[in-house]
Amino acid sequence: MDRSKAIESFLQRFFGKASDDLFQLIEDISFMQKRSRKEVLFLEGEEGSNLHFLVAGRVKLYRANEEGKEAVIRFVQAGEFFAEILLELRNRYPVNAVALEDCQLLLIDVHRLFDKIQQTPGLAMALIGALSQRISYLLNRVEQLAIADVRERFIRYLHVLDQAHRTGVVFLPAPKREIALLLGTTPETFSRLLKKLSEENVILVRGKTIQLLSGFKELLANPD
Repeated sequence: MDRSKAIESFLQRFFGKASDDLFQLIEDISFMQKRSRKEVLFLEGEEGSNLHFLVAGRVKLYRANEEGKEAVIRFVQAGEFFAEILLELRNRYPVNAVALEDCQLLLIDVHRLFDKIQQTPGLAMALIGALSQRISYLLNRVEQLAIADVRERFIRYLHVLDQAHRTGVVFLPAPKREIALLLGTTPETFSRLLKKLSEENVILVRGKTIQLLSGFKELLANPD
């Protein structure tokens, strides 16, 4: 994807519109970047100033303790943005980011964005609206981890993945052991869950591809 199309895609995703004024603004403060598979984009605690918009590829966001044990925060798909915490006037990345495959990114300089906001009150309102939507997403994520069991979390996760194309067939964005970490469980428990849901005719598993069967909608509506 060329830079112009990447900017338009970002504007639609972040602001919900791609006006000429917004396009010119982002064009002035952004640049394209390519990263190779397994390349580290940034590390937790590292200073930075760029909001990342993933144009192509997949990225894993995670934290690691002193023993090296990982806690997966999120798998980023093409068309999604991350490192938005820098918009809260912070200048350090809160997590680690690594490319799961070759990636193409649009990087937006947050410091220069704030300079533009001071000159354009309308932009500030658009930014507040975009961040409010993001906060809602994160609050829902916290609620799922705190309240729902792993079965319910996985059903909701499949539902989110299906929303992109609504075909009833989803592709897991990472190996199953890493999906287990994302759901806050062990690979063994996750494997047993896949087997049980398959036996219940809720899903049909073929490698990383999962078909949502007739019982899926009912289970989504009544997870208990």
